Order: sequence, then structure tokens, then C-alpha cells
Amino acid sequence: MTQAGMSARERAVRIELARARAALERQAVARSTNELAASLTPRALLHSAFPRATSKSPTDLLFQALRLTRRYPLLTSSASALVSGVLGRKRRWWWRLGAGLLLSWQVARSMDRKSD
Repeated sequence: MTQAGMSARERAVRIELARARAALERQAVARSTNELAASLTPRALLHSAFPRATSKSPTDLLFQALRLTRRYPLLTSSASALVSGVLGRKRRWWWRLGAGLLLSWQVARSMDRKSD
């Protein structure tokens, strides 16, 4: 049916249908925005990265860590040695480490160029 052939009542119905569709679309956009905001919270991001970790309480995680240290005592001694060694050293050590990494990166780049 053409626009000219429609009665005033049909036009009013079409206008109301367009308004209803627009309202539904606005509601859908608002709902999607709220869901997006909820999915960007730290807890939701942690859950998406580590699904099993967020289902446990902090005390469960602590007990699991204690079980791991009992099962693997070398892990505990290595971690404590690493922490005490890194925290006890001076800045000069970090400069040496950085220089060594930079030097090895440059050597790797030059070797890669030679192979091409």
C-alpha cells in the first residue's frame, strides 16, 4: 500500500510500531552496555583469565599454596632464595642484567641478518 493510500489510523499504527521498535532497541543497547560494564570489572576479568581461581576463596588458595610447598620443598627454597637475592642486590646488578640482555638481543639480531 502506498503512503497516499493509507488512512490516518494505519499511519498512526505504523508510527507506534516504529516507536516501539526504537524503544526495544534502546533497551537492548542499555542492557548490552550494562553487561559490558559488568564484564570489565576486575573480578570478571580475573574469572575470564583464570576460571578456576575465582571459584575458590582466598583461604582455599592459601591452603593450596601450602600444600604445594609441602609437596615440593625445593619450590619454597628456590622462591625464597630468588626473592632474597633480588631484593638484597644493588642497582648495579640490574644495570648489568639489562646490559647483558641488550647485548644478547643485538647479537641475535645481527646473526638473524646474516642468515637472511
